[in-house]
Amino acid sequence: MIVTDSRSASVTHRADGDVVWRTLARRGMVFSECEAVDHLVLDAGGTLASRPDDGTDLVWYVLAGGGTFEAAGEQPRSLAADGMALVPAGAAARLTCAEPTALLALTTVPERVSRRLPRRAPCM
Repeated sequence: MIVTDSRSASVTHRADGDVVWRTLARRGMVFSECEAVDHLVLDAGGTLASRPDDGTDLVWYVLAGGGTFEAAGEQPRSLAADGMALVPAGAAARLTCAEPTALLALTTVPERVSRRLPRRAPCM
């Protein structure tokens, strides 16, 4: 896994507010099924949506703020600080922020895919 110092951030300007994000880690040369760990800050009214075609599992962990989490086939629910949402690969999900919200987004390869990949154990 390649880990960054996260001192700089990228900003995406959208109609529903700015999204400030920092990539804390990306998959690299060391064994890991984790694709990415990102730190996101969304404005009130901002949304974070899954991309079902990406084929990755998602974990959204709210650090501060919160809003409404909606996923296909589930009742909408509140997601506040210290709350977590799991979004399996291929699922449509959305978090709509009621206030400025900071969260960690973890993206992983689903187990059904990772078990077919060659071993990536570190070696000298």
